[in-house]
Amino acid sequence: MAQHFRHSPEVRDLTITELSRIQDRTAKKWFRQARWPETDGKPYCPQCGTLRCYEMSRERFKCSAKECKAVFTLTLGTAFAWRKLLFKKMLLAIWFTANSVKGKAALQLSRELGIQSKTAWVLLIKLREVVASRREDIVLDGEVEIDGKYAGGHVRPENRAEDRVDRRLKANRSRINRCGVSRRASCCETVA
Repeated sequence: MAQHFRHSPEVRDLTITELSRIQDRTAKKWFRQARWPETDGKPYCPQCGTLRCYEMSRERFKCSAKECKAVFTLTLGTAFAWRKLLFKKMLLAIWFTANSVKGKAALQLSRELGIQSKTAWVLLIKLREVVASRREDIVLDGEVEIDGKYAGGHVRPENRAEDRVDRRLKANRSRINRCGVSRRASCCETVA
């Protein structure tokens, strides 16, 4: 029998040990590659689309086109816009979230990254929003395997005052007959 893909070496191409050794400028370079893959990480203006942009101070870019002159950042228009975290910490958060089996707790992520719990909570919310926004575009094809499924249980009935029965009262306690049916449903004689 063939080895399952999750157990193959291709899955372990980036470990947490390797990821923890990278510097913030390398993580920033990876974000640039992901943001502008068509131009191999070179920025282009989000308004006019020109490649004539130059880097300014404080990690900002400016469009050189006369009619545009837009100022933008690497994370503008993404879930990480207006971020204060280092790119390395954001990359680690993505790695921890993607590799956790049953989701990630904000408190655990805050301890692992050394950030406040509210910061971790907001970061996890942003990552979940990104996944949810792409969910409609994702089409599963071919052989699809899942580990487990939770399908909701049942709809809880309304709790109206007029329908309530006080089971503490002797008159409201049901006795079971020989057929296993309650006393109120007349089937056969009841067992005393």
